[in-house]
Amino acid sequence: MRHVAFILLTLLSLASAQEKYPPMHRLTWEEYAATLAHWSKKYPKVARLYNRGLSGLNMPVYLLRISDPTVKETDKQVCLVTTLHSGPERTGTTGAMAFAEWCLSDDPLAMETRKKQVVLVMPCVNPLAMFITDRFRNEHGVDPYTGTGRLGKLWDVKTVTLTKPEDAPELNAVLSVIDEYQPEVHVDLHGTGLQEYSPQQLGPRRMYHGQIMTEVTGGAYSNYALRPWDWRVTEAMIKAGQEAGFPSDRFEADAQRTFWGPELAPLGRKLWHGMPLFYSAHYSYAKYHTMIMTQEVAWEQSLVARMKGLLSIGNQVWMDEREPGYPVNRMRHFVGHYVTTYGKTATERRASRHELWNKQSDLALGFLYPQTDGRESFVVATTAAAKKLLAVDDLPALRSNLKSALGKYAANVERFIEEGPEIKLAMELAKEQLLSAQESADIKIEHGIGFRLRLPYKAPSGLVVQLNGAALKNNAVDGFTSWFADGFTQIQVSVPPAKVPTNGLFFITCAYEPDEKRPTGWMPPAEVQKASFTATADATPPTFTDLHYGEHFRQTMDLWLAKSEKPAPVLFYIHGGGWGAQDKGDIHQHLKVQDFLDKGIAVVSINYRFLVDANAAGVKPPLQWALHDAARALQFVRSKASEWNLDKSRVAASGVSAGGCSSLWLAMHDDMADPKSTDPIARASTRVLFTATKASQPSLDPQEIKEWIPNSEYGGHAFGYVGKKRPETFAPFLTNREQHLPDIQRYSPLAHASADDPPAYMVCTKDDKPPVKGEPQTDPTHSAVLGMMMQEKLKALGVPCEVHHPFDGQPTTTIQEILLRGLAPATP
Repeated sequence: MRHVAFILLTLLSLASAQEKYPPMHRLTWEEYAATLAHWSKKYPKVARLYNRGLSGLNMPVYLLRISDPTVKETDKQVCLVTTLHSGPERTGTTGAMAFAEWCLSDDPLAMETRKKQVVLVMPCVNPLAMFITDRFRNEHGVDPYTGTGRLGKLWDVKTVTLTKPEDAPELNAVLSVIDEYQPEVHVDLHGTGLQEYSPQQLGPRRMYHGQIMTEVTGGAYSNYALRPWDWRVTEAMIKAGQEAGFPSDRFEADAQRTFWGPELAPLGRKLWHGMPLFYSAHYSYAKYHTMIMTQEVAWEQSLVARMKGLLSIGNQVWMDEREPGYPVNRMRHFVGHYVTTYGKTATERRASRHELWNKQSDLALGFLYPQTDGRESFVVATTAAAKKLLAVDDLPALRSNLKSALGKYAANVERFIEEGPEIKLAMELAKEQLLSAQESADIKIEHGIGFRLRLPYKAPSGLVVQLNGAALKNNAVDGFTSWFADGFTQIQVSVPPAKVPTNGLFFITCAYEPDEKRPTGWMPPAEVQKASFTATADATPPTFTDLHYGEHFRQTMDLWLAKSEKPAPVLFYIHGGGWGAQDKGDIHQHLKVQDFLDKGIAVVSINYRFLVDANAAGVKPPLQWALHDAARALQFVRSKASEWNLDKSRVAASGVSAGGCSSLWLAMHDDMADPKSTDPIARASTRVLFTATKASQPSLDPQEIKEWIPNSEYGGHAFGYVGKKRPETFAPFLTNREQHLPDIQRYSPLAHASADDPPAYMVCTKDDKPPVKGEPQTDPTHSAVLGMMMQEKLKALGVPCEVHHPFDGQPTTTIQEILLRGLAPATP
């Protein structure tokens, strides 16, 4: 009795479920084939039915072609709709049928689409799977969607061919349609179905009303490479679906996850789980640059709505184009510069697209860099000879190469280059790749070629576009056209087949006047500008900025060259900051660079490696890096004396605080030149004519400093002691002085003092009382007492030394005045 009761309860439950979720009609083969035949008879002018192959049991793989024959097809777009995953995913096929039915209707958009596009619908690619087996694979065990057979993928991705085409007749049918029509867009439909049911669970193989899925637009969960390259296409389709009442999932965007990649594999559980895979739909992209996408279909009406959004794009002019159609015409790119198809009609552009897409890997692209307001350029080489012309290190070499390549028009390109501030030709390929180009890879262009430049202004004036130096006319077929779209003024250059240069070089230049002035360069707050002397620095830009004298990022200098017929004296400046702060721009807080230039004096201001860099590298004492950098930078400048018209015998070292200490070390140290070195920089002298420093430290001996200034706590950080405050670094330095004596002798300026040292001038401005040896000082690190220490030692050696401070009873003087007096060329 219990067994009978259980059966009765089960039957009642099934009956209740069937009442709530009644079975959905199962489309039969007979109905499917009859419907397609019916449409071809009812709409003979716009609908044509073709058998493109045979599936298992000799079931035809049909193609329904929909288009208005009263309109010439020359300028029509081609949209292909397939169902590579048809079979158990039944709503893909029924959605395709609903879509075809709408395309044949009197809906205004459907009628417009028939006039402007050829719509190809293959509603059931795998009829055996759809109507007989309810499994994905065909009779040979091949899944047309992934191209996977019993022993793995049938696809040879490198050649984009099937290894066993005889096992995939359904897939061959689709590929034959793609090859014949070369569609602009290929939409593959998936859907709700029976794929999750095992053969034992299929029973009568009925779906039920209310069986749905999460609809997604434009891509596949497993393969994020099956989607339009432009998210705006997807959004237009989603919007059309939403307006009809159907939502859509946006993959990784809704999941708020980033894409997967090999190096990100350790973060796999935090990433979007789809992979970039090659599936059969990629065939159209690989061969024809077709825009591909997939659709998940729960409701046929939703698919129709979303497809309306897509077809509307094909009927209209895309956002930044001028001709109606899908955005599929850009063949190669390099930082916002594009090689495009050529042609006035869709048919011409389709032929160009097929040609250029399959040759684009052998193109070499570049442009003059940096990009500059009022100027744009685009360089493309299609032959080995042209590529080698572009394999240059500088613009003078490029101009020389262009003379032979461009003939009488070369001067126009040379003039464009000379008038600009660009420093090089930035190429997508490395110089070695350009030089190794082989003639076997030369491209012969038979269907014309186009180029797209974009100017970041709405209404630029004075537009002059040249190709290889020859001015182009405003002509869409042979010349250039311009229009404003998507925030840019678009410049489309069109080169017809007869005008393609035989040498394979396309050097496009575009000059224009911006329609508005856009200042660049964010300015810091006024208080910071005042403290940093920003206005002064901007008013006197260096001849060379961030010039490297070493490999480390801090080993740079700014150089101001003076206008002088004779070799110019040199002011060599080292910034302060305790060897751990500030930079070379500090010079403007203490010196007026323009005054030196006006007197014919060149100026150098250097950066150097900080103590923190040396500590990180385990260098002991860390101070040596900063001091050796100062010496190397000075030698670098001297090695360039002939090139820069410098008088290497008249170089004065200057600096403030720690920079002054470095200057004094250079002045008192014996010449560090190595005359036997193979390095020309190392052979240069480190001696200076004199030093003029401000608030500098002549000694780094903690005991010597304490004798002169009892409350001094300076120097420990320079010898590797790290702490938040100076007492934390000075106390152990003083305690361990004996072990540091060898390094103190190497790096303390006064330890190198000798009778052959150059004159030294020290200016101290922070003293609030007369300097007295042995008394505590308000600012012991920058006190004039340190100057007295230096003066006592040098005078004993017979070396001139002046110390200036607020209580010296003399007129106020500055290091600016001292340097100008000592370096300025004598007037006749």
